[in-house]
Amino acid sequence: MNKKNIDKLIPKAIEALQSLQSEDGSIDKVYQGYLASFGPTVISSGIVKTVAIYIDNDKSNKKRKNVTKIMFDLIGEDSDDFIKDEKNSINYSLKNKILEANIACKLSIRTFNLKD
Repeated sequence: MNKKNIDKLIPKAIEALQSLQSEDGSIDKVYQGYLASFGPTVISSGIVKTVAIYIDNDKSNKKRKNVTKIMFDLIGEDSDDFIKDEKNSINYSLKNKILEANIACKLSIRTFNLKD
């Protein structure tokens, strides 16, 4: 992972995370949890499985899917296409880009008021 890439992504992440704000300007704290658990899940399960879990179309996981969409939008990729391509499980460059976007989002969400 490259710190310069993460630094470049932070302003974009702040802008993207604004879409998660409620009417009072805060963001649900659950988003911070989803962002925090993304990296460790990648380490334990792999990038493709993690993305598959996070973009699950179950209505109860809509917030988790929103987080994944933001990270993929930051790197200019489509999460649905990512899962379909078998080569992505060994595509380390793309994996690093996703993790950089995750880190940028984790750092950026701290600039917002979080609510339970």
